[in-house]
Amino acid sequence: MKILFREKILPHAVPAAILVAVTVAVYMRIIGHDFQLFWDDEKYVIANASVKGFSLEHLRNVFTTNYMGNYAPLHIISYMLDYSLWGMKASGFFLTNIVLHALNGLLFYAILIRLGFSRLQASFSAFVFLLHPVQVESVAWISERKNLLAMFFFLAGFISFLSYCKKERGEGKGAYLLSLAFFVCAILSKSVAVIFPLVLVLYDICYREKGERSRWQADKIPFFCAAAIMAWVTIQCQLPGEMPGAGGGRIPYHGGSPFATFLTMLTVLPRYLQLVFWPTGLSAVYNPPIRTGFDGAVLGGVILVALLAVTGVMIFRRDRRPFFWYGLFFIGLLPVSQIIPIVTLMNDRYLYFPMLGAAAGIGCLVRLIENSGARRVTGVVAAGSVLIVLPCLTFARAEVWKNDLTLWSDAATKAPNHYVALYGLAQALQNAGNLDAALPLYLRVVASNPRHLDTLDHLGALYRARNMPIEGRPYLLAVTRGYPKLAKGFVELGMNYYQTDELGEAEKAFRRAIELEPRSKDAIYHLGMISLRSRKLDAARSYFREAISLGFGNADVEYNLACVEALSGHPEEALRHLEAAFMLGFRDKVSILKDRDLDAIRPLPEFKRLVRSFAGEKR
Repeated sequence: MKILFREKILPHAVPAAILVAVTVAVYMRIIGHDFQLFWDDEKYVIANASVKGFSLEHLRNVFTTNYMGNYAPLHIISYMLDYSLWGMKASGFFLTNIVLHALNGLLFYAILIRLGFSRLQASFSAFVFLLHPVQVESVAWISERKNLLAMFFFLAGFISFLSYCKKERGEGKGAYLLSLAFFVCAILSKSVAVIFPLVLVLYDICYREKGERSRWQADKIPFFCAAAIMAWVTIQCQLPGEMPGAGGGRIPYHGGSPFATFLTMLTVLPRYLQLVFWPTGLSAVYNPPIRTGFDGAVLGGVILVALLAVTGVMIFRRDRRPFFWYGLFFIGLLPVSQIIPIVTLMNDRYLYFPMLGAAAGIGCLVRLIENSGARRVTGVVAAGSVLIVLPCLTFARAEVWKNDLTLWSDAATKAPNHYVALYGLAQALQNAGNLDAALPLYLRVVASNPRHLDTLDHLGALYRARNMPIEGRPYLLAVTRGYPKLAKGFVELGMNYYQTDELGEAEKAFRRAIELEPRSKDAIYHLGMISLRSRKLDAARSYFREAISLGFGNADVEYNLACVEALSGHPEEALRHLEAAFMLGFRDKVSILKDRDLDAIRPLPEFKRLVRSFAGEKR
């Protein structure tokens, strides 16, 4: 054991410590960041009851549900652990992200050492992987935990496979089974890990001698089977659902055909390479133009692909080992290359896996510097510049992810015509209370995407908040026409009608919402309000009690029950509900003193005592 520690672990302690220290130093600022409420964090974490602690019910939900079109149960389970440790504090979730990213860097370093990289090469490669600015999206965004988690199991599985390959025939069964288990965990964290079997085949071709490759077909079969199953599950989960948000990111081909999508991706590839070697202008969203025919950009992409192919052949013929990392970069892009079309054409997070190949490839250049003789000074200066510039760019980029407003202000500046960027900024401004600035942005989104559900819904809510329900009604009607099975749309429309005292239309909308979603608390509560205003007291009492039974118990419900009981001639019940309303924070003095519904109990001494105790009234 001492020999193992001295020869295998101790020599790498300093590089590992430096890598972890620099990673923590650069990313520590995100500990003070907020959840990205618009950008998935609310749906994955805040409003997801299944992450709130470990229980059999929560675990069953996690393994039988896809979230936002992604079947990734281990991803959601990791949030359960965060919640158990930190509660709903964003800082705890970010800390886990930082730890996972740092561990991925260490696993990557260990793999490079096993594959013959020097400590200097491996350290430089891991540094580039950990501190490259395109990695910020995966680390500084809680919802993208799945990228980090899948990478952790992916790398652990690859290390196990390397151990299996070094064993004599029949002696590496344990390492092989462990590799397969880690791979299953990886694809249960994020489906992008389905590339693992292809990486194993590439490893066989580049690192194993022909005699060692004789059984490669057989030992990859279980990996390919698991990958095929997950690919099928992912495709099913990504199919558009009948309800908005029920399906995933699958869409028809961009530009209307596979050929147009292919031409478009020919222009996206150069941008990915630019982000790797010149990582500026990073954004939460990109807006590459759809190409339906050949133009200069497409022709440039064709030439680039040809040059990359020639370069790959040259590398392969000269030395297969560097080709492994060259090939790994492009294998990592396969799941996001629009073979199966998805909504977004490109994202920073799509480079998290390809950066393994890019970082190792850049690390291979360190060997050239070590052996470059007279040109060594130039190489050292170039490498030193990378070591200084990358952390600075990453540190600055991490600050952009501080909250909704900082992120979407940046995105809207860089993609001013992208409806997602405009919507994100509009929602951030609305949440910050700046309704005047949010309104024109929402209108621009609707102009470019008339069926954008969330924008239509927010426009209705915004106009309601500004006491302009008539102006907001057309947008809510568009929601109910475009999405006739969406209960929430009818709830919002009912609240709009209620605000203008059109109680008959409001009741129709709320009843339709309940037909679609029988446990709609908002619809049930507002039907109680309509019944109260119509003096249908038994119905009002029933609705309010049902709302409470569904978890809608709050000060307003208790106050309205007090009104119902006061009008029904039940003063004791009315006073009890009024006291409950005060206990829950009801402090509307105007209603307490002037609401005619409470006239029957206002003269009572008990009422006056309650008012003095909870509402601050003087004797």
